Amino acid sequence: MTPLHSPRPATGLAQVYLIERDAGLLCRILGLYAARGLDVLGVDYAYAAQDVTSLQVTVAGTQAETADIVRVLVDKASTFVGVLAACEHEAEQRRAA
Repeated sequence: MTPLHSPRPATGLAQVYLIERDAGLLCRILGLYAARGLDVLGVDYAYAAQDVTSLQVTVAGTQAETADIVRVLVDKASTFVGVLAACEHEAEQRRAA
């Protein structure tokens, strides 16, 4: 387990969602990650347009470790009403000291 105060970057995978602005939908997507027991490194959201939000969820792990799980989560979330687009990519995130 990596200490929370580690200044080195943590590698992981980021999933980006373009969703309708809806707190319930946001909670349902994040609930998928909790149900799979993934370590979430960060969650960022911003307004992309009127009534549209971009959501980025970064999970711990390398491409080899979490690729299949992330792919399933993105496919599952993309079926939710209100999800306009979903994709995944590798990410690096610095943890605050």
